[in-house]
Amino acid sequence: MKENWELAYEDYKKGLKRKEIAEKYNVSINTVKSWKTRHWNKMDKKEGAPPKKKRGAPLGNKNATGPPGNKHAEKHGFFSKWLPEETQQIIGEMPTNEIDTLWMNIQLQFAAIIRAQKLMYVHDQEDKTIEKIEEKDGNVIGERWEVQQAWDKQATFLSAQSRAMKTLESMIKQYNDMLHKNWDMVTEEQKERVNLIRAQINAVSAKTNENDTEEGVMIVNDLPRG
Repeated sequence: MKENWELAYEDYKKGLKRKEIAEKYNVSINTVKSWKTRHWNKMDKKEGAPPKKKRGAPLGNKNATGPPGNKHAEKHGFFSKWLPEETQQIIGEMPTNEIDTLWMNIQLQFAAIIRAQKLMYVHDQEDKTIEKIEEKDGNVIGERWEVQQAWDKQATFLSAQSRAMKTLESMIKQYNDMLHKNWDMVTEEQKERVNLIRAQINAVSAKTNENDTEEGVMIVNDLPRG
């Protein structure tokens, strides 16, 4: 059974555009670009297919070479030579503009905050962590243990949570600034993302506070509105 990139290659040879291929196989345009870089170009060489006519300035025009330092094609060639295919796939899926890249980082930061809720959760005042940190043998025999009391664990969690929320706040502010600087060029989806992330933060904070209040502990969301 052929893989998607092989089926897409057949459509590519028939003249379908990248956008049409992306829609047909339900993938991003970046994935289609990755297929072309990693697979289709090699297939073209094997089959002896004539190279597609390049757009741009006439042959011999210095502008046709692009600006000095442009390493886009060279970079992808480097990736395909040295990086594992899975890593190349990730790179192919990554956003290509600053706004979408920042949004991806915002999502990752928010996901880390959510995960910390589970990893660092303190059940109650009796929730201690006892860990052996040293054990001696020989002439001197003994052990050293470290005990983390519930209030120490909670203080550590609150401190880490506060720093993480401040980082998220700063990233959202930066995203807002970038939106307003390019307001006429950004999409409605990009504009609505801020409202979405704030609604998600408020929902998680409300649920966390509801659960923790029953245990006598409250997690505060100090991310400002607006």
